[in-house]
Amino acid sequence: MWMTKQYRSSAGAAVCLVLACWLILAQTVAAGEPPQLHPAELRAHRFMESQPPHWEGARTEFLTAANDGSPTAMAHLGRIHEEGLGVEPSQSLAAFWYARAFHAGAGHLALKLGWLYLLGDEAVQDRKHAEAWFRSAIDSGDLDAHVALASVLIAEARQGGASGRLDEALTLLMRAQAGGHPVANFFLAGLYLEGVGAIASDYELARYYARLGADQGHPQMQGWLAAIYHEGLGVEADPVTAAMWAILAAIAGDPEGRQLRETLEAELSGEEMTLALQRAREWAQQ
Repeated sequence: MWMTKQYRSSAGAAVCLVLACWLILAQTVAAGEPPQLHPAELRAHRFMESQPPHWEGARTEFLTAANDGSPTAMAHLGRIHEEGLGVEPSQSLAAFWYARAFHAGAGHLALKLGWLYLLGDEAVQDRKHAEAWFRSAIDSGDLDAHVALASVLIAEARQGGASGRLDEALTLLMRAQAGGHPVANFFLAGLYLEGVGAIASDYELARYYARLGADQGHPQMQGWLAAIYHEGLGVEADPVTAAMWAILAAIAGDPEGRQLRETLEAELSGEEMTLALQRAREWAQQ
């Protein structure tokens, strides 16, 4: 079936894409800094804002502030070492400073540390440490961390790992979904479309979560929903509804949605495609 084949071919890439997005977002470690910064941090920022940036001066000032207990200065030092800003890149030193910042009050860095220990270089890669940091973020109520650990458990199960932890992944996703996390719908729809380990395919649930994601404007889930209606997976086949969602997915840039739209354009009458276009416009206007 097109749906199952398409999902399996894109699942690994989709997981990597989500992880990469989280990593990029997590690198903004100094976001939300308090208005009162340590005087040395103010000097460090001036060094960073110079053209070109004076990273050695910034690092020296951040060290002064960090030694006085500033968590934001510690976080900046983590970024400097992670990205190699004026120094040789060192993920181990980055992890050291991020961890110090966390313990000094920068609780949001738990998720960052989880990804660093999971996907970092050989100097820091440690699956056990990664999960411990994810757990710390989960315990603080971080919904990103719920989805992060769930995505790791699902990826490991797909690769032949501990499929017995899929119930745990499902619980994490359900909590995140209940909290309004949009990416949770993506993983829930994917789980029920493909079925992994003891979690069997359930097209009705897949359609439910795909529809939630599609209504939020997620292009890939719009494409999945189009395929569900095209193939009649757990629902009566409805080519016009399939075309509507394929049109929306294609407009939003989903390649599989574009492919299915082309297929449906060849299958449907002109009147049916006109109706699908009209329904797509109505959805977009709401």
